[in-house]
Amino acid sequence: MQSENRKIIDKNSKHFKFFVVAFSLALFAFSFTVARADVIDPDSNQFSYLFHLYYENGRLLADRDFEFKYDIIGAGYEPPSATTEFPYRGEIINFAGEVARNFIFDPRSGDVHFTKGKVSVKAPYVADGQKAVFYNFQNEALLTVSVSESSYCNDDGICNSDRGEDSLSCPKDCRQTLPAPPITGPGGSGEEAAAKSGIIWGAIILAIGIILGAGLWLWRRRKVSALPTPPPPVGGSANSSTPNNPV
Repeated sequence: MQSENRKIIDKNSKHFKFFVVAFSLALFAFSFTVARADVIDPDSNQFSYLFHLYYENGRLLADRDFEFKYDIIGAGYEPPSATTEFPYRGEIINFAGEVARNFIFDPRSGDVHFTKGKVSVKAPYVADGQKAVFYNFQNEALLTVSVSESSYCNDDGICNSDRGEDSLSCPKDCRQTLPAPPITGPGGSGEEAAAKSGIIWGAIILAIGIILGAGLWLWRRRKVSALPTPPPPVGGSANSSTPNNPV
């Protein structure tokens, strides 16, 4: 009987180990799902234009000392700190003629005595950008710079994968074959909804693993505790004292 109980206990221990392993795997899956929600998507702000300009008494010109009027830098665009009450602004126009991005800048960098000199202006990169238009604080167009040479999306309705076009970076040319995930709230996006959906499924998997593992372990433990206690050996043990029979 003791040998049988030992086998059951060993079997119960194996099931408990299985529960621990299942719980660990579920926890890993949940952690991986949460981590995927933080992965940067291809449409995020990873690049910027850096325009080489020249400022002269309110006018804005391309800097003639540079062969190219702008560069593409591997840093995301961040709006500059306010240095003037009347900043200049710019627009990135895509091939469809739409204003894709806006940006502001101060050609004098807060120096009211600056009247002319070289100016570097940073602007957000646009995959299908055609041109950049610069305006003064009176909303007058001062300069237009073509940026089409650095754009790999051309909004021609053809998905040119060899140019790097895909459904995320060039949605106008590469239509998704499947519907995008629904927007879950104001300002939400399909990618955010997919990430939230993944977190929910990860939590469900984790909860199922815990419930099944805990239930199996408790069931096995109750089964062992319900086994009958083995009877004492007949005649007593060898060390027990037997009273002498009266003669």
